[in-house]
Amino acid sequence: MTNPNFDLLNVLPVKTRVHDARELAVAQFGIQSLRTITTFSNELDVIKHVIEHYGTGEADSALKNALDNSAIYKEWQDLMPYLKDVPNIHAFRNKPKHKNDVTLVNAEILQYGGYLSKEQILYRGGKFQAIDISIIDGPISTSMMPSVARWHAIEVSGEIAIFEVAEDNKILAFAFKTRGNQRLKHEYEILLQNNIHLEYIESWSYLKMRIHKFKINLHA
Repeated sequence: MTNPNFDLLNVLPVKTRVHDARELAVAQFGIQSLRTITTFSNELDVIKHVIEHYGTGEADSALKNALDNSAIYKEWQDLMPYLKDVPNIHAFRNKPKHKNDVTLVNAEILQYGGYLSKEQILYRGGKFQAIDISIIDGPISTSMMPSVARWHAIEVSGEIAIFEVAEDNKILAFAFKTRGNQRLKHEYEILLQNNIHLEYIESWSYLKMRIHKFKINLHA
């Protein structure tokens, strides 16, 4: 079986929702001014807004809506087998990592996963430092949603990481479905294979949250 290629998924820039009839009517009668329609052009813009609004807000809603309507993201998910056919990946999603055989989980990603495109952006919340990092005890979970990464960062008093794929057709990933009767659909989860290298690029701080950016490559 040949692993599929995941086309580059980038829904940015995104805009906050248009004014509805009620908002327009209220503004017409001078009761309340129309809110500003904002454009979020890059991942850092979205992350800052998500942090400022405690994991929710208009940037989060706009990104979620764009992903839910993305034909490319739907194709990623359609290219993946059902969870019943990848029992180790299924278990990894539902049980603590230490209760899984990560070697078997990784083997299923290598067999069924899709190759990520160069410049693909993913997010993860956890413990990070401003240094290169080797992942040799994976796989590791990432998300298409910065709000999910923020929640996991807070859970461990950690940081948000932005991952950018360095090369085409090198890193394999399993895209969980965001529709149907699966659990944890709200995670927008992308499971990355083991043996990857995180090349540190830069860091920012915003409202006491640290944000690190890494390029991801296969581990040498």
